[in-house]
Amino acid sequence: LNYCDVKIKLNHPGTNDEVLVEIVLPLTHDAWNGRFQAVGGGGFATGIFDIGFGMALTDGYAAASTDGGHDGISNMANLAWALNPDKSVNWDLLQNFATRSLADLVYVGKSVTAQYFGKGPHHSYWNGCSMGGRQGYMMAQKYPGLLDGILAAAPVLSMTYFAMGDYWPQVVMKEGGTWMSNCEFQYFGKMAMEECDLMDGFADNVISNPDECGFDEKTLVGKRVQCDEAEVEITEKMADVVRKIREGPRTPFGAKLWFGLPVGTSTDFLANITVSPEGPRASNPLGISASFIKWLVLKDPSYNISSLTYLDYFALWTQANREYDWILNADNPDLSAFRATGGKFLSWHGINDPVISYENTIQYRKRVEMEMGGSKPTDEFYRLFIAPGVGHCMHGAGPVPTDPLAQLVQWVENGEPPEVLEASTTNAGGDLVTRDVCLYPRKAKYMGIGDPKRASSWSC
Repeated sequence: LNYCDVKIKLNHPGTNDEVLVEIVLPLTHDAWNGRFQAVGGGGFATGIFDIGFGMALTDGYAAASTDGGHDGISNMANLAWALNPDKSVNWDLLQNFATRSLADLVYVGKSVTAQYFGKGPHHSYWNGCSMGGRQGYMMAQKYPGLLDGILAAAPVLSMTYFAMGDYWPQVVMKEGGTWMSNCEFQYFGKMAMEECDLMDGFADNVISNPDECGFDEKTLVGKRVQCDEAEVEITEKMADVVRKIREGPRTPFGAKLWFGLPVGTSTDFLANITVSPEGPRASNPLGISASFIKWLVLKDPSYNISSLTYLDYFALWTQANREYDWILNADNPDLSAFRATGGKFLSWHGINDPVISYENTIQYRKRVEMEMGGSKPTDEFYRLFIAPGVGHCMHGAGPVPTDPLAQLVQWVENGEPPEVLEASTTNAGGDLVTRDVCLYPRKAKYMGIGDPKRASSWSC
C-alpha cells in the first residue's frame, strides 16, 4: 500500500496527557473514495491502528485511530496506565479511553483529511468491533452528528458488567472445588451440539436458537471420556459447574446479575484451566477481566484474585458498577439526538461470542425500541443482526458477515437499508458456505430443499 501517514500529538487543558491521533490517507485524489473512516480499538487499547488501517486504505478511505494517551497495542489487557503511582485512578486517561478521545479522533481525522485533499470527506463512518463496537455506540449516544454512519460489532455495551461477568466461571470452579479442563468442558459442548444441532433444520455444528435447546448437563453424569491423557468420569459437581456458567452470575438470593454462555459456546476463554503434565490445575482467567478487577476495582495489581469467594465477588461487582458505570458503560437507550441528525447505525453480534454476550446487545436493542417508539421506527435508523454460530468478531462454525461496512454505506448514501447481512465461512470440509444473517428479531431457517451450504436455501 502507498499512503500518506500523519501523526498528530495533542493534549487536553488541565491534564498531563499526550494523545496520539494517526491518520492514513491515499496518496492521490483518484485513489481516495471521498470518505473518512474512524477505526475503533480493542481490549483496553483505545485504537488498533494498522490492524484496521490496511482494509480501510485498500477500500480507498482516509482513516484515523487514536491511542487515547496510553500504550495499548503491545498488551490489550494491560490497565497499568489507569492508576497513578499513588494507586489513585487516573481519571483523565480513563475519560480519554471511555469518551473524549473518540471525539478527538473524528475532529482531527476529518480536519487533516480536508487539509490534505483540499476538501472534506462527503461522508464519515465509524468501524469497530469489541471495544471498538462499544465506542461506536458511545459515539451515537454522546457525540451525535459527528458521523454519518456507525458500524459497531460485538459491542462491550455494559462494560463493568462484562468485565465482572467474565470472571464468573473462575469463581464457580473455585467455590465448587472443581477445576475443569478445556477438554472436559468441550465434552459437554459436543453432547449439547449433538442434541440441538438439527433444531434449525440442518446439521452444521451451529445451534441457531440456544434458548430453545433443552440440553440437561446432568444427563452426562457417570459417563466416561478420555481427557488430558486420562479417563475421566463426569460427576454431578462438573455438571453443576457447566450449568452455572451457562446460566451466568446470580446473587445469593438467585436473582440474575448477568448473562452466561449460550449452549454450544466455547468456554476456553473464560474457564481455561491450565493442566500441567504432573496433574495439578491452575486458574487462567481472561486477561481483560482479571486486569479490570486488579487495577480498577481492587487497585492492587499484586492481589491474588484466585482466592475470591462468592461474597467477595458480589461485593466487588457492586463496587465496580458504583465507581465506573457512569464513564465506561455505553448503554443509554435514548438515541433521539442521533436519529435527529439523520445518521444510520448498523450493528451485529455473533451468538457464540465466547467473551461478550450477544444477549446484552439484544437487551439494549429492546430498551431502545421502548425509548424510540417500537421496532419499526427504530429500524429506520438503527438495525441489529444476530449471527448464529459466529464467535467474537469473526470465526466460529457459522457464516460471518462479509462486508457490513459496504452495506452501511449503501444505506447512508443510497437509502437502501439492509434486510440481511451477506455472510460466508469455510466449513470443516473446506467448502464455501454462504448464508444471510437476518435482521433482528428474524432467524434463518433451512427451507428443506436445495444445497444447505447456499444462502438461497434458507429464509428469514
